[in-house]
Amino acid sequence: MINLINISNCAIKILPYQDGHFSEYRAKNIQEFHFELNHCIRSQIFFITFAKNIETHIKSNAMIETLKQLIRQKIYYLQSGKVMSHN
Repeated sequence: MINLINISNCAIKILPYQDGHFSEYRAKNIQEFHFELNHCIRSQIFFITFAKNIETHIKSNAMIETLKQLIRQKIYYLQSGKVMSHN
């Protein structure tokens, strides 16, 4: 476990030199960069989770409306007298 933590810390240290997107963090200390990186990751996770929940809610509403429509059709069918008795 300690080796994995060391590897991730080394990767964070060299990231500003390997990726131009993070070049502004070359002059900052590792704790500041680590904080900024964590903040970005948390923000992305929040928005992904938020979007996923909205998508689930939309799908649930569509399913509820479809079920309501099927129930209405079944009630209409039953009320129209088209049901045959099996006596």
